Amino acid sequence: MDRERAAFICSHVLKQERPVLLVSRADGDWQFLCGDVHPADSGHVVGADHLFARDPRLLELLDLPTDWFAERESVDSPWVRSFSSPE
Repeated sequence: MDRERAAFICSHVLKQERPVLLVSRADGDWQFLCGDVHPADSGHVVGADHLFARDPRLLELLDLPTDWFAERESVDSPWVRSFSSPE
């Protein structure tokens, strides 16, 4: 992954109100989310490098394949990877 690639984030992550607890590669797009439910139009686009600077543990997911996601319970918890099956 190009660290300067665009990434979708939720408003909670943008405002640094909550940490990234869910990373998704749905259809190849990088999404860094807090894991909460949000309105469909509440997403923002940032450079992924800004997120890596805030939370270096996100770098552990650079090899996450397309259509996979990873979750963690807290910033101190290990990432758990899963395949996202098509709906």
